[in-house]
Amino acid sequence: MSSIAAPADQGAAVKMGGKWKFFIGGLLILGAIAYVTVSSFQTNAIYYLTLKELNAQRGSLINQPVRVNAPLDKASIQFDDKTLILKFNLKEDNLILPVVYKGVKPDTFEQGESVVAEGKLGPDGTFQASTILVKCPSKYESEVPASKTK
Repeated sequence: MSSIAAPADQGAAVKMGGKWKFFIGGLLILGAIAYVTVSSFQTNAIYYLTLKELNAQRGSLINQPVRVNAPLDKASIQFDDKTLILKFNLKEDNLILPVVYKGVKPDTFEQGESVVAEGKLGPDGTFQASTILVKCPSKYESEVPASKTK
């Protein structure tokens, strides 16, 4: 009778090779997950700047998504009901940023103290806003009731 037997260390090599395949496959999967997470974060990252910071970095921020927070110049508000184009200026010290927004004007816009505008800075220096948020004045906060006297 003749029998064919595999060498003992060949079976160990097959087992070891299978472990390495799973290890390398796991590393590839983890690497792909890390890449997708980092790349999606970078594409959705938007800078949040004051008007002074925007002015200091103006050249590098043209056509980049930016969020700007600055006081509203109430005298500059222009709204066209037919085209729904809202034009206004953000003003901080001696810096002025003209903003153009197409959409419905917020109800509390004229009473707002400051505005957060999200959009892109054009090469002409006009900020094309895609979203605006109005920070309401403190008069909308509830008052503390006065203590009753007896």
